[in-house]
Amino acid sequence: MLIIASISIIAYNLTCLLYFKRHFQSKRKHWIYYAIAVTINLACSSAMDRLNLHQLGVIVIMASFMLELKLLFQMDILRILHGASAYIIVFYSSRGMIVSLFSIFQQESINGVLNLDHYYYMIAAIAGLIGVFFVLLVRRVIAPDTKTEPLFPHTKALRSIVYYQFAIVVYMLQLNEGRFLDINALWFSLHYLASCAITLALLAFIWNTIVQVTGLLEYELNTKRLQEQLECQISHYNSYKKFTESYRIFRHDYGNVMSAVKILIKNNENEKAIKLLDEIHDTMQKNVLMHKTYSNNVLLDAILQDSANTCEEHNIRFDATLHLFESLILSDLDIIRICTNILNNAIEACEKIPQTSDRFIKVTGSTNPDWSFIEIANSFNGQLEYQDGELVSTKKEKDFHGYGLTIIRKTIEDTGGMVLIDADQEKKIFSLKLHIPRNQQLRNPS
Repeated sequence: MLIIASISIIAYNLTCLLYFKRHFQSKRKHWIYYAIAVTINLACSSAMDRLNLHQLGVIVIMASFMLELKLLFQMDILRILHGASAYIIVFYSSRGMIVSLFSIFQQESINGVLNLDHYYYMIAAIAGLIGVFFVLLVRRVIAPDTKTEPLFPHTKALRSIVYYQFAIVVYMLQLNEGRFLDINALWFSLHYLASCAITLALLAFIWNTIVQVTGLLEYELNTKRLQEQLECQISHYNSYKKFTESYRIFRHDYGNVMSAVKILIKNNENEKAIKLLDEIHDTMQKNVLMHKTYSNNVLLDAILQDSANTCEEHNIRFDATLHLFESLILSDLDIIRICTNILNNAIEACEKIPQTSDRFIKVTGSTNPDWSFIEIANSFNGQLEYQDGELVSTKKEKDFHGYGLTIIRKTIEDTGGMVLIDADQEKKIFSLKLHIPRNQQLRNPS
């Protein structure tokens, strides 16, 4: 039974790790690191059982799972605390329900049941399986993976969940002390069963509610981005409309002007002809060529036009030439999220530079038969903030910020592409390179 219990706990541990692997970037991908992490956790559990330090064991096991998350994934302390406390709550609540049922049917106290080895390991095995089922239920129903994505970047929402989860851990530790007291065994078993069941139900309810709330916030944010982009496209359309009108007027007058030039040349009035040609050139520069096209993609061109206008307002040199495939693998919403995020960050970085002459943003793009390549380079003040080897936001308000690069990387990598970051603190140039495949066939098999 000990072996079965160990296998069950390992299965639960791996299920949790695979859940976090889906939502966070891996530090180490080889299976041997997962084996080491699970072994550490199992060794801590076994050591606490042998020393009969069950209360301390909860803290030690939670700490060992925190170590697993730190070892395997790019996670900060808040997200590690969330993962570790959830891991403990689900397993020990499941175990609490099972041991309570054993206690009721065997007409034995909870402490008496746990002191019997064959019951102890059987309960642990069942609890591990319930934990696996609960995690799968979370992924499919309670907080589906697609709906959970906005939660992890949202620091305030996640912090609220962590506070609640730690309150549950403290409550469970206090509740567990009751099994050593001289009280009615049946009453306590029923109370223990109800407490653990309600704890799991409330945890599921809170996760589901928070995920829905953050999803609505993300939806509102995306709606705002789409609205801004629509305004940007309208501005782009109006600009293009003015360009076509000016070109139509110019073309209308062009024939008459050329006829006049021919007459002047025939009459050897070359100076007047040259002067007239100069006037045509000046008119063309002022009225006809005022509309600059940055990309062959209409949506990208509108975004770049808007960024160019913002850069002009903030004395930032802006240069962009972005010719890509006519159709991209990315959705319009993904294009908006990625490009506006990158360009807004680049503009904000340039604004922090005191010398306006040093401010610049350069966007370039190219293609080959299978890939599109986009590079955005901008000046910055040379100050960067890293956490676990990852760049993080320097903004005071970091909700839906600070994970911008993570979101960009995930969106690009989901298409089978790559994101490369080069931050030269000496030259004070920040460069972001996006490699995007042309079609679905180039996606990663995973």
